[in-house]
Amino acid sequence: MEPRVAVAEMPDGSADGTLTIGREAFPEFDRFARLGVHIQSEHVRVARPDPAYVEAALMALSEACRQLDVPEASIVFVDTVEPPPKYGLRYGFKGSYTTDYPTIIWIFANWTPRAELREVVRHEAAHLGFARTHTAEESAGHAGPSEDFALAFEAG
Repeated sequence: MEPRVAVAEMPDGSADGTLTIGREAFPEFDRFARLGVHIQSEHVRVARPDPAYVEAALMALSEACRQLDVPEASIVFVDTVEPPPKYGLRYGFKGSYTTDYPTIIWIFANWTPRAELREVVRHEAAHLGFARTHTAEESAGHAGPSEDFALAFEAG
């Protein structure tokens, strides 16, 4: 089976083209902010990474989907409205998956360097693959069985 992979449009954007990401389930953001670490903005907008970056992401997604037996998946590329600093401590997401959009993974392009792209895409694709055969509760968040599966797949 050859999976269908593509770049998707950002769903549910606001009139100004931004979307608020859900960080409330991740207390680390508040803890690191209190320590003075630059934390990722809650607001994202559509990213337009260069064609080589997009191609590398789609190739990694296609490979992961074949291995996971996922017939269809898409990537939404986003940038945080406030970009990460070039230097210094920072904390944030490089990729994401939510059961709200069962065939989409999210890549935070201005937080994910090209050298880490394959690993991040594989990790999020594993969350997507896991969610196809498990409940939304089992598949939610970055802790528990879905995260364990994603880490094992990413390392494999």
